[in-house]
Amino acid sequence: MGLNHLLCVLLCAAALTVSGVVGEDENGEAYSWTRQSLPVLLDTHTEPLNTPLFRGQEEEDEGRGGTKTLCGIECQSSRPPLDQTEQERILGYETMFENGTRTHTDIRLQGFNKTSHHSAAHTRRKRQVYGADGRFVISDSHFITNYPFSTAVRLSTGCSGVLISPKHVLTAAHCIHDGRDYLESSRRVKVGVLQLKSKKRRGGRRRGGRRRGEEQVMEEGEEQNSIDGDVVRGRKGGKGRRRRGRKGGDEGAAEGGKQKSVNRIRRSAESNKKQPVFRWARVKQTRIPQGWIQTKSSSNSVSGDYDYAILELKRPLKQKHMELGVAPSSTPLARIHFSGYDADKSLLDGGGEERVVYRFCSVANQSDDLMYQHCDAQSGATGAGVYIRLRQGTGDGGRKGKWQRRVIGVFTGHQWVEADGGGQRDFNVAVRITPPKYAQICHWIHGDPRLCKEV
Repeated sequence: MGLNHLLCVLLCAAALTVSGVVGEDENGEAYSWTRQSLPVLLDTHTEPLNTPLFRGQEEEDEGRGGTKTLCGIECQSSRPPLDQTEQERILGYETMFENGTRTHTDIRLQGFNKTSHHSAAHTRRKRQVYGADGRFVISDSHFITNYPFSTAVRLSTGCSGVLISPKHVLTAAHCIHDGRDYLESSRRVKVGVLQLKSKKRRGGRRRGGRRRGEEQVMEEGEEQNSIDGDVVRGRKGGKGRRRRGRKGGDEGAAEGGKQKSVNRIRRSAESNKKQPVFRWARVKQTRIPQGWIQTKSSSNSVSGDYDYAILELKRPLKQKHMELGVAPSSTPLARIHFSGYDADKSLLDGGGEERVVYRFCSVANQSDDLMYQHCDAQSGATGAGVYIRLRQGTGDGGRKGKWQRRVIGVFTGHQWVEADGGGQRDFNVAVRITPPKYAQICHWIHGDPRLCKEV
């Protein structure tokens, strides 16, 4: 336990150093989440499709044509914005159900705003570590099973993802579909969520009265981790707070307080002895935007901008998720964070000591749809949810709002990008959640346009 505690101290120190620049301007004023209006997305027509052949190529095989590069910032700025007809075509989507059947749905947008730009086609991918490895391996059972690291999930296809609702996981589309067909590994895709292994009681039940085999996860705590910038504060008015009017010399109260403290320490020590294990949940259906899918007649030139997918689970998980968001256009993305299951740091067999890999870094450049950065990552991290921390806005009486994390993108991996002057630069890239993409994902989650009018 000594090494784990030392790691946590080092991580907290690093995070507190970062917290001075996360979400603040040059004058030290904190940026905040702002309300943004969304286009309303409506389904217009759904038709059945043929059963997929599951002949999609795994990620390693995509490099066979790896001489293409991603359209850079200068290249993207020279392209005209998408008109409404093209945006509606791209935001149409395909649904694959658990039994292998699939459908295509056309959509219509209301309140569309022309803000999106084009970018180039598929590029080769390879997870990169730039210079000294800046990743943090989270293995302590207390941290790995609590928010925000508990929102990172593992896919049976070998990718990562992030829980954005009790029943929905956001990941990269290429973890499921190569642009032409579904991967063989996505035929029976499952989602793994870490939880502490509970002791079994008589009658086949765990603590809390839950039967063995259920895929639901007990919530271990909402804000118990402070590694990525939060500072743990005592809850006002909590059950453990001493009531007013109690005398300071009350020996019985003092003894009771000491005993409670000892019990809490014991419980904490016992929980740290438990090993986190994956509980695998089955997927009910998968949704992918048409912008990712390529056909025989046309190669989609914007597919890299739409490399995201939503997996809907058969049963909701009783675990805190991370809200989806859209980064305010007026807020520079000083720092981004994401956690995943990098293959070189975490075990792939789902047994033994599980590890989540966390990292943060600066955004080197960005377009309307992509974020270019040098966050260290390796195979297995693809599909992780990229998030930032901003304040919720000014509260009552002019008080500053609470810090809140929201997922603003999906990590999609290494890509070569056209640089000014005709050269190439390599970046680790993340797809950015824009208002139209948010409207689409919100529609997939809720299915009610009234719930998806603003973010």
